[in-house]
Amino acid sequence: MSEKTLNTIGFVAMIVALFAKKHHFSEPVAFHYLRQYGGASLLVNHYGYLHTQDYDQLVDDLSDYCRHQGGTL
Repeated sequence: MSEKTLNTIGFVAMIVALFAKKHHFSEPVAFHYLRQYGGASLLVNHYGYLHTQDYDQLVDDLSDYCRHQGGTL
């Protein structure tokens, strides 16, 4: 597995954990929610940019993104 792939996996796992904590979800529930509303794909597809951003702000922005995709947080 490439270094970029490993870094992306680690990044997504960390953001899912932060998202879960903020919204009082378990990590599996948070990941399912993010997959359902496109947040997980957004994290993977834009890793190159997103991993350089403030993670707390990223979690807030991810919440807004999922809300616009039909999520009900």
